[in-house]
Amino acid sequence: MKSSRGRQVLFALLLVVPTVAAAQENVLLHPDKFYRKFFPHLRIKRAPLDTAYIKTYPNALSVGVHVLSPGVRLNLSPRASEASASSNFRTSMGDILGFSASYRYVAAGFAFLLKSGLQKNDAYTPSAYRTATLKFLGSAYSFQFKYIRIKGFTDIGAINRGTDGSYRLRPDVLSKEFQFEGIYNFNWKQYSYAAPITFSQRQVRSRIGLLLKAGAFYHQLSGDSALITRTQQPYYDPAFANIATLRSVRVEAGPGVGGNLVLRRRFFVSFVFFPSVNLYLYKFLENPQQKVSARQAFVFRPEGRASIGYQSRRMYGGVRFEYDWNRAALQFITLSTVNRYIGFDLGYRFTAPRAMRKFYRKTMPPGM
Repeated sequence: MKSSRGRQVLFALLLVVPTVAAAQENVLLHPDKFYRKFFPHLRIKRAPLDTAYIKTYPNALSVGVHVLSPGVRLNLSPRASEASASSNFRTSMGDILGFSASYRYVAAGFAFLLKSGLQKNDAYTPSAYRTATLKFLGSAYSFQFKYIRIKGFTDIGAINRGTDGSYRLRPDVLSKEFQFEGIYNFNWKQYSYAAPITFSQRQVRSRIGLLLKAGAFYHQLSGDSALITRTQQPYYDPAFANIATLRSVRVEAGPGVGGNLVLRRRFFVSFVFFPSVNLYLYKFLENPQQKVSARQAFVFRPEGRASIGYQSRRMYGGVRFEYDWNRAALQFITLSTVNRYIGFDLGYRFTAPRAMRKFYRKTMPPGM
């Protein structure tokens, strides 16, 4: 009797558990049902923008293409400031061709290298470049996740040059970075931070606004062998001689200022500048599995962006310039990096397909 009852209970569980799991999975696979079930009272209330300053395109799908000429410089030198012993890593990258799309608050993009470009140098080892970006740009808050991977550097430092003047090629050196940052726009009702970035909004009257930025970044610079050569080792601390990997986590925060100046209604000049301070947590590793304690430093990192362009109801385009620089005085070395990009954007605002609008409504929180 007990055995029969036990079989009945087991049979009931076999029926109920998959049913509950299927119901739970059904909720998770349908965000609109998820919000109704777990957040029944959630509804985002958007405060209205000042339409005298900002025009929005809620039903437009903005699709753009950009071409950028990159300039990436990474200098590694001993703390003793021996300029002749530094490694000056450079890349040989062609122009970057990128594509982006944005709808309402969400934007995504990717890019890859062309075979030719202004910064291509046949005397350097070839460089590979990969990047992907996901952005959420609301009226007041903006968030961005970005992945950058560059492999293949050339050390043009004088100490590592050959007798014939040739450079030391390091096709094994890899730089990869994960970036996550958020920005708050204090003057969001009249100043559009997103207008010259995703073009989902348009500044129709000139305005300047104050910004606040915070972010976290993970970066790794590594090679198959030590980052410095035996010729350089006498100038560096012995503990750094065989270091092949530098890992760092940066936490940054700082104020900023941005502005969109509108000329003849459709032409614009845009700029953003952040003088941020970074808390720099780093490790020197001889191999990736090595366990060492992290050290810290504070690093000043200014960055900025400027663009000039044209916007109409459908078409937009312009020329942009991006720049960031930092110089970190670490335990044994001084590491400075410069990233510079100059190029142009061109895009068009299409009427978003009905299927996309429906997918957005069912995926995003109510009211967004």
